[in-house]
Amino acid sequence: MVAKKKAAARKKAAKKKTAATKRAARGAVRPLETETLTTPDGSSPERIPVHISYEIIRLFSEGLYQSPQKAVEELVSNSYDAEATEVRVLLPEQSDDDELPPLWVLDNGLGMDGSGFHALWRVADSPKAKATHASVRPPIGQFGIGKLASYVLAHQLTHVSKAGAKIRATTMNFRDLESRHQFEDHEAFHLDLQTLTMSEAKNLLSDIEHRDPDGWAMLFGPSASSSWTVAGMDDFKSLYDKLSAGRLKWVLETGLPLHSDFSVFVDTEKLESSKETFTSIASYTIGSDGDEVAATLPEHLAVSASSGTLRIPGIDGEVTGSAVIYEKRLTEGKSDRYSRSHGFFVRVRGRIINLEDELFGLPALNHSAWARFSMEVDADGLRDHLLSSREGVRESSAIDSLRQYLHGVFNYCRRRYEEWEEKEREGLDLDSLLRDAPSLFVTEPMIAGVQRVVQTGIESYYIDTPDIEGVDEEEWLVSFANDASDLPIAHVRFEATGAYDRALRFMPDTRTIIMNTSHPYVDKLTSMGRTNAAATLFGSSEVLLDLLLQDHGVPTQLVVDLLSDRDKSLRLLAGDHPSTAEEILRLLKVANRSDKALERAIGAAFRSLGFEYERRGGYEGGTDGVLFARLGRGTSGLDDYKVVYDAKQTNQSAVPAGRVKVASLEDFRAEEEAQFGFFLANAYAAQEQTSGKLNKEVAEAVGNGAAVSLLRIEHLTRLVKIHYQYGVTLTDIRRLFEQAHLVPEVDLWIDQFEAQRQADAPVPLQRLLDGIERAKDDKNARPNVQAVRARDDLLHPYNPDRLLAVLRAVETIIGKRWIEVDTTSGDVRLHHNADQIVAEVERLLRDLFGVNAMNDILDSSPDDQS
Repeated sequence: MVAKKKAAARKKAAKKKTAATKRAARGAVRPLETETLTTPDGSSPERIPVHISYEIIRLFSEGLYQSPQKAVEELVSNSYDAEATEVRVLLPEQSDDDELPPLWVLDNGLGMDGSGFHALWRVADSPKAKATHASVRPPIGQFGIGKLASYVLAHQLTHVSKAGAKIRATTMNFRDLESRHQFEDHEAFHLDLQTLTMSEAKNLLSDIEHRDPDGWAMLFGPSASSSWTVAGMDDFKSLYDKLSAGRLKWVLETGLPLHSDFSVFVDTEKLESSKETFTSIASYTIGSDGDEVAATLPEHLAVSASSGTLRIPGIDGEVTGSAVIYEKRLTEGKSDRYSRSHGFFVRVRGRIINLEDELFGLPALNHSAWARFSMEVDADGLRDHLLSSREGVRESSAIDSLRQYLHGVFNYCRRRYEEWEEKEREGLDLDSLLRDAPSLFVTEPMIAGVQRVVQTGIESYYIDTPDIEGVDEEEWLVSFANDASDLPIAHVRFEATGAYDRALRFMPDTRTIIMNTSHPYVDKLTSMGRTNAAATLFGSSEVLLDLLLQDHGVPTQLVVDLLSDRDKSLRLLAGDHPSTAEEILRLLKVANRSDKALERAIGAAFRSLGFEYERRGGYEGGTDGVLFARLGRGTSGLDDYKVVYDAKQTNQSAVPAGRVKVASLEDFRAEEEAQFGFFLANAYAAQEQTSGKLNKEVAEAVGNGAAVSLLRIEHLTRLVKIHYQYGVTLTDIRRLFEQAHLVPEVDLWIDQFEAQRQADAPVPLQRLLDGIERAKDDKNARPNVQAVRARDDLLHPYNPDRLLAVLRAVETIIGKRWIEVDTTSGDVRLHHNADQIVAEVERLLRDLFGVNAMNDILDSSPDDQS
């Protein structure tokens, strides 16, 4: 295979070398034999003096024009300056005998008379530079050296032009200048200016007739142009092999003004203006009303903007244009093989002057945004600042001011791109998603569903009760209906609202969907890709499902039950299990089977106790996880605390002392700025022996100020059961970490704590929930445990933390679709009435702990409420 490839490469190189050799050997072979012609009256042809040497030709052409495309572009530029409305480029095709026909550029411009031909060959002196804006079309050329660009591509350049009733022609063979050196004193080199008959012109240009019939008709047809010019290049150099038709088309489309009165054809194909078809994110118009970029420039620059134009001291006339930043990169795709589509495109009299300098002299800019940014700038006043190559500008304070402005426009677009990018990361643009949705299926059910919630005070599964305190109910509903008709879902936010909370919630007052990132199904959706688009689609469809079920007459309670069962199914699909009391105890029972089982049990158990849980995964040099206890402000400051832990799963009967790294855990605790740390295992070697290696190490560390404890899975199971039965507060667990460090100490602490809870009077759950339900009537505040306790003499003897712990246990047992407790603020949300909640708790506790469990644990009797 390799040998075949090498042979093919050698064959290709040999063919290319042969073609180049034949091209060089042609030398004076000229398909355009104009010097054999005579004037119609038989007189000698007019002669045009050309003051130039071979060195000057090489300096200007090879130094300024290194691209084969530029040679062709210069000829097209001449057509534009001649006020042509149509220019046609014919690229030569390789023939069987390796003889290339000429490359033609023909136009229907003004044409050249004798003085025009003389002006054409005045090198470095262009009459176009003297043109004024009163001309029909401001000229592109300025320096009179464009015709030399053809030297990089071919040895011979012929012009044939019709002006008035005459057709004239000249041919420059650059080989004739090879003996004319700059250091030698020579008379002017002369070109013959031939006057041709119509028949001679047709014979000279006959190659065009079969290659471009429409172009031939423009020259000699029944409706031929009254004036025209044809430029032909022949006897090509090796650089011609690098001429790319695709890149030439791109250069002509983007590097020259393709106005409606100027059409360009390449090999009979009409070029279209290079308008971007990508979807844009934002745009900016120079000099727009309140041009914020101009307003932020330093005052000493004296840059002013108004009515779509910009004025910069030192640059004559106005600067206009606009910028666009796109969703897709402009630096990707097949078109980028030819040339760039991004960056600054600065035009002087319609021609881009910085094709090779996308930054226009600015330093490198933000790559991601820069690849999507394109700005067109028209500044004819830069004509006086151009370099001789017309491919750049001279440095000046005026140019610096222009660059500062352009940089400001880019930064404006970059900020819009970053906002769009952030929105893309968060998810879909719901405005676009729902813009064409029929109101029958979206808008009307939403308005009716929210109206039902407001008027009955009964929430659906996903639809929250709006906060409309102090606002007339009817006025609010009318306002909501108007807003929802335009945009049913205005925002989507992603927040961690709890592992046991529903997957999402719709807030009607802001028309916002809050996606619960702690929910296992939502967590799975958001982790599947770079954006939250899948989760956003899921959330919006769930809200609409809730609303449509109600709109079809399904009772609210049935909707809640149906979607609650659906939530359980979603959790199972995500690989999680219902976080019920029964399930948590089951997880603890099998926790020592594997590392994964142990981690799941730890997370579920501590979340049920009121902690926020963050798994770290036990990476090298880090902890397995962190627990956060949010207690809020106490009498002496913030009572919050943090705990780090290291879980030790083993298939042996006990974890060896050597696997328990006390010093490492202390280091983790210091790094996390945590107050406590603990190990968790099924059992530890010699855990009951005070003289055991591990116990001695822990005791010594505690004596030196460490805050570390040894917990067993059995300890955590007992704490969870006590919590379900009596309520365990985060303050209680703080005391555990402060007072018990070795396994026997933890055993004793839990025994004493459980005995104390059993001796305490049962919390009157029914009375507490009834008080919270009555507090819902207060439109100026949310129901709060501390407030309910303060108003009820029978509840006042109970510590607020104890009441909150009991409600938190209730929340864990029956789920947040029944009751939600904020342990920091003490606020409570009831989604069912007190009697229903107590009945559900009683049913589940009976299943867990026995027939009379409810009476032994909580006082659920309906006390006298007088």
